[in-house]
Amino acid sequence: MSAFYKGFSGLSLFISIPLLIKYLGSNDYAVWVLVFTLFQWVLLMDFGIQSSLKTKIPILLHENKINLLKSYIKSTYKISLYIASGIFTVFVISLLFIDLKSALNISFHDASFINKLFILNVFFFCVNFVTNIYKSLFVAFLKGKYTEQSIALNQFGFLILVFFSLYFFPNINVENKLFLVSILNGVFGLLVNIGYTIYFFRIEKLNLKTKEKTPKEFIVEILKLGSKYMLIQLALLFMFNIDNYIISNHFSPKDVVPYDTVNRLFQLPIMILFAGLSPLWSMFAKDYIDKNHTSLLKMFKKFNLFFILIVVLVLLFAAICPYLISIWIKEKLEIPTHLILYIAIVACFRVFITFYTFFLNGIGKLNNYLIILLFSVVLKLPLTYYFVHLHLGINSVVLATLVLMLFWILFIPWECYRIVFKLKKNA
Repeated sequence: MSAFYKGFSGLSLFISIPLLIKYLGSNDYAVWVLVFTLFQWVLLMDFGIQSSLKTKIPILLHENKINLLKSYIKSTYKISLYIASGIFTVFVISLLFIDLKSALNISFHDASFINKLFILNVFFFCVNFVTNIYKSLFVAFLKGKYTEQSIALNQFGFLILVFFSLYFFPNINVENKLFLVSILNGVFGLLVNIGYTIYFFRIEKLNLKTKEKTPKEFIVEILKLGSKYMLIQLALLFMFNIDNYIISNHFSPKDVVPYDTVNRLFQLPIMILFAGLSPLWSMFAKDYIDKNHTSLLKMFKKFNLFFILIVVLVLLFAAICPYLISIWIKEKLEIPTHLILYIAIVACFRVFITFYTFFLNGIGKLNNYLIILLFSVVLKLPLTYYFVHLHLGINSVVLATLVLMLFWILFIPWECYRIVFKLKKNA
């Protein structure tokens, strides 16, 4: 069901993209992409406390510590609220010292408008940052399908709102169009988040009334674990989302469009597969607690066999990709040679690595995984600009990621098997 909802969500996303390009134009759609990429950064600045929920809640349920569970969830909301307030304040103050217009190479709008647009979106993103907690709660309680259901509803609702904007507000100036799209996206997302938060507590028959205080030691432990999750999430986001900013800065905002179009097209199979794999995070945690090494090894083997089929399907998808783009995007796009193939290979690598990283995330064994990610982050920019120097154009950003991911597919599965065999030995 998670994969089904993610497929519906992805379909809505892909229909909304040509509508947004038609409504905003290529240049201003590129601005929206840059704004929305920032949204991904904001959501991850939570010190990993929401990711920690998916690891710690199965343990608390296993140990039947319900009052500590309630206290822990309350603390998560409080800390998230503090973090969101801090992020918004720091961002607004930083605009006094940073010229976003120049940094993003946006020549067709004035600096005042760019600042207002980003402030508006960061406000909505910070509010939704707090109300997004229900997603981790659903996964932690092994009901991840509702998380994907809410995302599908959010994406489909936004698609309908963009369609109505095209019909009712076609002639307003482009700056107001960007403001309108931002408000529709932010407000509708907030309503969906609030509705599903209420739904979660209702179906779990869970209230947060408890006199038990979350022990300081427990909070410190969560923040230590959460900080690792945050660094991992930021490193992954840097690896896969900094490309839009590199292209905008080194080439032009308009060059973001062909790269982002191909990249988003491959998000559909990736999102469906990620959604199908997402419940494994908490399932891995449960099997590890129970020291069920047989179940873990069985899941590893099944996935390895399934991955062969995934590679075949992704490569077939890559073959028909130019045809799909011609139908999907009416405006002519100049797609660089080999860009589709490179992104297809990255997509396969991401699926393979994600399965094994869900295991590491679920059991909280993150140190070695974090080291290789930080090593990749350090090398990402110099390697990218090395390929740019070789005149490989926007392909450079994908090639740099591809080279670094070769190390991931060797090291990360090895680390997972090492941990499971050690568990088997100590059983």
